[in-house]
Amino acid sequence: MKIVNSEEMKMLESAAKTYGIDEILMMEHAAISLYLSMEEEFGNLTGKKILIVAGKGNNGGDAMAIARNLLETGAIVKVYLVLGEPSGELAKKQLSILRNLGVICKILPDGQTLVEDIVDDIKSSDIIIDGLLGTGAKGKPNGELEKFIDIINENSKFTVSVDVPTGLNCDTGNILGTCIHADMTVTFGFMKIGMLLYPGKEFCGKVKIGKIGIPCGLENELKGEITTFDDAKSLLPKRPRFSNKGTFGKVLIISGSANYTGTPTMVSYSALRVGAGLATAAVPEPFNAIVTSRLPEAISIPLPSKNGYISEKALDLLGDLAEKADVVAIGPGLGMDDGVKECVKWIISNVKKPLVIDADGLNSIKGEVKNLHFNERMIITPHPGEFSRLISTEIFKILKAPVKYAIDFAVSEGVNILLKGPTTVIAQPDGKYFLNATGNTGLAKGGTGDILTGMIAGFMAQGLNAIDAARLAAYIHGRSAEIYAKNKNEASMLPEDLIDIIPDVLFDLNR
Repeated sequence: MKIVNSEEMKMLESAAKTYGIDEILMMEHAAISLYLSMEEEFGNLTGKKILIVAGKGNNGGDAMAIARNLLETGAIVKVYLVLGEPSGELAKKQLSILRNLGVICKILPDGQTLVEDIVDDIKSSDIIIDGLLGTGAKGKPNGELEKFIDIINENSKFTVSVDVPTGLNCDTGNILGTCIHADMTVTFGFMKIGMLLYPGKEFCGKVKIGKIGIPCGLENELKGEITTFDDAKSLLPKRPRFSNKGTFGKVLIISGSANYTGTPTMVSYSALRVGAGLATAAVPEPFNAIVTSRLPEAISIPLPSKNGYISEKALDLLGDLAEKADVVAIGPGLGMDDGVKECVKWIISNVKKPLVIDADGLNSIKGEVKNLHFNERMIITPHPGEFSRLISTEIFKILKAPVKYAIDFAVSEGVNILLKGPTTVIAQPDGKYFLNATGNTGLAKGGTGDILTGMIAGFMAQGLNAIDAARLAAYIHGRSAEIYAKNKNEASMLPEDLIDIIPDVLFDLNR
């Protein structure tokens, strides 16, 4: 499903005008979509007391336009123009129509101190419709508007935001000082990026997408998508009946050290769980024996080691093993040592197979990015901390704009990236990107990232390219955590629980 930023939405609306679909038509579409979404949520709206709080521009115009639909169904409607007289021609027209219909429309001059009867109206209303600021808002709401937002949040029984909650930056998900905490948001045309990113996602409530008349096909130029159930279903690798383990691919996993002896098992286990035909774990000796003792289905190869880490002496063996594999995953649990760093850099520079680089594989190349030769068959899978070290950027900056940083890195370095987070960002070298919104806090636990690495490698081994494998793995990974939380507290979930639920998600996707 396509997603947009504010500039892309403006572009689509402008392109729609070339078909003769002007702003007034789109505003009427928006009002009808908003009304239908509310009717779907509440049922019969007759007799409901609905207070519309509108701004000066088109967002306020959309909110005022719905008043007519609500009046027709028998709702009791009142309008407050909190920012003063409308500035846009469409909003002025909507206000004029409402006045002709006898709707109570109170205009507060911009900056006027909020009066007591507004609070009473909010408290006595069944529904508040927030049409104050739309997708074009960038700056922090002024002092009086901030107070009004707080009053709505404290007193509203149910708030419906028009397009985006007032105070939300729809491009980044950041909060512009304060924000309407909507119970439901009806967004128009396409989901906005900021509605999928935290903290903004928490302020949107239930999200519904309303149509405003954007002609089909215009969305083809959009660069962003969110991965849905249907997308994941379409990405599943085919499994021909006439097959053997080689048909479904061989994964080489370079992982583990003295302090992380369980990691190679989790990566191997998850690669096999998603359907890979063979998993070979290359682990510094003697810790390789732990893999086969925990997971007899995997092959375990001892690597020359030094002080509990992979030694540079392992390079020839790793090269031979990589030649026999269909995909190589490197990094989880390797630890930080000079030998590890040498092996990681050598693998990236010399192995021609598809490659998944995670965890200490990324920590090992800190400061070396410009000296390495990435390619489109590789994917790096950092969490924000690893990414911060990799690109020498403060972590808070990445967290404020994860989509931007992920895309910038993918484009500049010519490599695919999966940037982990509450909303995972997956970007490719041509600037296209995908967001994954499945998952919960159960994934905030050591080991779950190792499982994701194994899943991505397992899907790549079955023939998916790096981006499709990452999209599918991230969706299933998060969905497995959601299923666990249906019957248990998500805080108690262990990585192995996640692995055990993967077959259930695969079953649902295959139906």
